Amino acid sequence: MLDDLRWEYKALILIGIVTISIVIYSYSSFSSGERERISDSSPVEPQPQPVPISIPNMTSENTSSSTENVTAEEARQIAGESGYTAGQPSRGSITINGTDVPVWVVPLQRGGRTVREVYVSIEGGQIVGKREFQ
Repeated sequence: MLDDLRWEYKALILIGIVTISIVIYSYSSFSSGERERISDSSPVEPQPQPVPISIPNMTSENTSSSTENVTAEEARQIAGESGYTAGQPSRGSITINGTDVPVWVVPLQRGGRTVREVYVSIEGGQIVGKREFQ
């Protein structure tokens, strides 16, 4: 019976037999061995991850007495850096470790545009933070 078939049909039958053998082998490997059941009955709650926060240094060489309030002009001098022009300070507040700190917000300008803000504590005159602009 197989002698009457052309070689193309014989090759096709051989490919079919190999394919069926692979399918049977792959499904039989799933049924052997111990099964492990996975259930969604108790989803795992995501745990919060700690985020590194840089806490500004509350001490500075440009400090005045910690009991006196700093004026706007003093804050402007404290925040001044070489290569920058200190702008007009304005009052504001920032939160550090959950505490609102009253500050002078001093804009620093270079080339006619504001590139940085320096936050100077009103009580004591320490630089408590900076913000860069792009």
